[in-house]
Amino acid sequence: MNMWLIGAGYWGSKLLDSLKRFDVAAKVIDIRNGQTIADINDNAPVMLATPLWQHHEQAQILLKRGHDVYVEKPMAETFQQVVDIESCVQPGQLLMVGHIFVHHPQMNEIKDIIANGDIGKLTHISSRRLNWGIYQTKTDPLLSLATHDISIVLTIAGDHVTVDQAKSWDYSNNTQPDRVWFSGICNHEVSFDIDVSWHWPVRVRQTIILGTKGQIIWDQNANTITVIKNKIQDNRAVIDTAPQVIEYQHTLSPLEAELDHWVACIKTRQLPATGINEAKIVAFVIDRVKELI
Repeated sequence: MNMWLIGAGYWGSKLLDSLKRFDVAAKVIDIRNGQTIADINDNAPVMLATPLWQHHEQAQILLKRGHDVYVEKPMAETFQQVVDIESCVQPGQLLMVGHIFVHHPQMNEIKDIIANGDIGKLTHISSRRLNWGIYQTKTDPLLSLATHDISIVLTIAGDHVTVDQAKSWDYSNNTQPDRVWFSGICNHEVSFDIDVSWHWPVRVRQTIILGTKGQIIWDQNANTITVIKNKIQDNRAVIDTAPQVIEYQHTLSPLEAELDHWVACIKTRQLPATGINEAKIVAFVIDRVKELI
């Protein structure tokens, strides 16, 4: 299969390496070397791994030219920009956003644990993505990091979302906040909070899912899922059984699992699991957080 990859930077190089596993011949458009979209000379699918602020214009151009398009997360900077991109999708055309954790092999395990009733009814999700990171002036932790956690929450708890609180902190006199925290409700019943920062001394990539009978701790650093059963005894919450720690060795990495889905969609013409509707909801949440901070 032939495919175009626009952008050969940090993430574009990772996409290029992973595509080799799927027998994809990727032709690279390296914008740092003066190449442009105009250098594409056929109608093969395109993967867009350019800076976020270029997605809006580039995605529209590619869709109008008839390409199937994958856009690295987030799809655009605002909800309106995502709507603009959606307006360019032609019948039968594929558009996918790179919300990698939706395709993570452990996400399926988490959904199965919840569906089996192992932790009871969902009550709350807390997701944190904190680390030392690259300081940027044209984007912020909300767009750069929280997109992951919003898509995780949506996948687990549903896509009817309201955001009720948000805060931001500027620890370093940067042009953008260094940390953003916000909370809300999914489907009128599952509360959530998300905390992201690129100015944090400890690397944390963790999602905790609370239920009426137990909890799930998804530690993306350690590659583990821990299931804890609890009960109320003597007016205190206590662990009912020893925590079950599940370590995983997957055939595909999370990025490979995502690209496997993208390639399968191209071959079968099925709509991507992370398509325009999810991109719009994530953008809606980000816009709302920006209004509150």
